[in-house]
Amino acid sequence: MRQKTWALVSNAVRARILRDLEDGDSHDPMELVSKAKSTHLRDYLSDKAGRSFASGADGPRSAMEPGSDPILRDMQDFAQETLGVLEDHFRMGHFTRLAIFAEPKMLGVLRREMPVSLNSAVILERDLNLFNLPEADLRDTVIRAIGKEPKT
Repeated sequence: MRQKTWALVSNAVRARILRDLEDGDSHDPMELVSKAKSTHLRDYLSDKAGRSFASGADGPRSAMEPGSDPILRDMQDFAQETLGVLEDHFRMGHFTRLAIFAEPKMLGVLRREMPVSLNSAVILERDLNLFNLPEADLRDTVIRAIGKEPKT
């Protein structure tokens, strides 16, 4: 069976999927953008922390921190959406191998959210933010990185 390699290049809110890296022809990458409603940190910083009361009726009040990190939640949602797209293409046989390049925090999120079925295709993970490279440089950089890996 002929190997077909794709690559995911991602930061926290945008992703590029490079397809058919073995082919000499350059395919335009699929580009995904986070649809998260809460990617603006100022929206969270403008809200004051809630108040909690001590167990006694006359106890002191103290500020409470929000229960979760909204930016991390957005990253998780975006990772799930992106990995869902990749998983669909993997199941359809569009690729057999996947290389992942993402900024360090996003790479950690992608690892945690990775579906088991798609994980079997992953041949390379790098904590590099290559997202802003020009198109031709991006493809060449990814192909060179994959070429340095031992064959599986």
